[in-house]
Amino acid sequence: MKRRDFIKHLPLGLAAASVPFSVGGIAGRAFGNSALLNTLLNTQANSDRVLVIINLQGGNDGLNTVIPYQDSLYYSYRQHIGYTNADLSKLTANKLSDTMALNPVFSVKTDGTTPTNFMNLWSSGKLAVLQNVGYDNPNRSHFRATDIWNSASDSEIVVSTGWVARYLENAHANLDPTDPPAIAISSATTLLFQGDQSVEAIAVADPSHYTAASSYADDTPPATNYGAEVSFVRDILKQSDTYGKRFNTLFSNPNATKNSATYSTTNPLAIQLQRVAWCINAGMKTRVYFVQLGGFDTHVNQYTKDPTRQGQGYLLSQLAEAIATFQSDLEGLGIADRVVGMTYSEFGRRVNENGSNGTDHGTCAPMFVFGTGINGGLYGNDPKLDTASLDIYGDLVRQYDFRQVYAAMLTQWFGANDAFRKAVLNDKAFTQTSDFAMQFALNGSGTMQNLIKSPANSVAPSSGKNFVLYQNYPNPVREVTSIRFDLAEGSRVTLEVFDARGERIETLVDSYHGAGSYSVNFDAGRIANGTYFYRLDAGGIVETKSMTLVR
Repeated sequence: MKRRDFIKHLPLGLAAASVPFSVGGIAGRAFGNSALLNTLLNTQANSDRVLVIINLQGGNDGLNTVIPYQDSLYYSYRQHIGYTNADLSKLTANKLSDTMALNPVFSVKTDGTTPTNFMNLWSSGKLAVLQNVGYDNPNRSHFRATDIWNSASDSEIVVSTGWVARYLENAHANLDPTDPPAIAISSATTLLFQGDQSVEAIAVADPSHYTAASSYADDTPPATNYGAEVSFVRDILKQSDTYGKRFNTLFSNPNATKNSATYSTTNPLAIQLQRVAWCINAGMKTRVYFVQLGGFDTHVNQYTKDPTRQGQGYLLSQLAEAIATFQSDLEGLGIADRVVGMTYSEFGRRVNENGSNGTDHGTCAPMFVFGTGINGGLYGNDPKLDTASLDIYGDLVRQYDFRQVYAAMLTQWFGANDAFRKAVLNDKAFTQTSDFAMQFALNGSGTMQNLIKSPANSVAPSSGKNFVLYQNYPNPVREVTSIRFDLAEGSRVTLEVFDARGERIETLVDSYHGAGSYSVNFDAGRIANGTYFYRLDAGGIVETKSMTLVR
């Protein structure tokens, strides 16, 4: 096998440990042991709830997804790409309220005629639609906006870990070591799963045809430095291919890939969700799955109203068909009560259509949450389209912070208690909001409601920590940075800074502290650029985080 092909075909398995290697000058990471897996060896699972995350890549146009069909301003802003008064009967057939309706393409497959049954989710209370979801000071870059949603950070703060990874790192006692904590049905994982120590997910396109690492050693490495490096990497892969063996064992049973509903073979999202259903039904204890539908960057010829042509209408029809089939399958397999799904996109689109029959990058947009375990309904106020209500760029202003939805998933679905949620979302470090409200206004009324029907029992971080250590801010550091921590109870506290060689640079705290919130400044002006670590020891329990100094 050629060197280039070896790197290209490394099996995307296991939590990626920090085992660096370089083949021909190409840096990478071997898939090996990790702190997470070590911890998991002595734990037992106590929950089987699953979250399926659907990414609508490219920035989905919210105003043509959930349509304010009674607002005359909508028709004036969208004269060429929107629905018109002549389409009123189609819109009212999909109405969510007296003023809002789902796009009619949600009711048909991409052949333009066959029903998708997506509206049945709505009528049976299995679909929640959250309006005007975004964040303050929105970023309109695909890459940066995606990172913000995946890391759950503020717009101005760069965070190197994903919110799902932080959940998994703090949920050891709720996980089963037999199976990967998270799975991306893809060729690669995302920032969602990047933890402090390792990647907390595997990426596998088809779990029923997982290729073991050993199959990639199809030639004898040469007796060179390069060959020695290749042999080392192969040994690591073979030793750590535990999950590959698990896939092969589960899917050797032909019943593992049977479904109770028929998935489209031409719908890429349906294919991915079918494979998620296989994993869940086969008995995998994985907590989070990630799938993706691309193509929503509709600057030109958006074709919102046409499910048969490439454009937003086609994509929304695929989304509807895939989710409706997936939910039907889960119910037929008898596993629906364990699964909740959630959609997100990096941003919505501009209120005004552009001159190319499309829309440009905007701000907030609706999110869907679906499943038998959710309180279905329309949440939030209708989008306000008058000039006075738009931002200075003429874009929508968010009502809900997207991290409120994440907080609801963590606390109501997975049962994370307050300290657990803070350890995941780091709200005191990332946001000006003191807390994330986890109830939402039903149909813009004063009635506040949980997204989850039966919230899970409260669960604390499995590490046994009596504290929360936050990411330093700012990070990267130029001169001075602040390190924050919360103590649930009083204890002796030591906070130290180390360099990459493990040598202590400075002791910032070494004394008894009572319960409360604390912030300590570290002056990095006298040390060289590079990666440093700060370690908090409170009552004998230790946590370490990294920071980067760049001038």
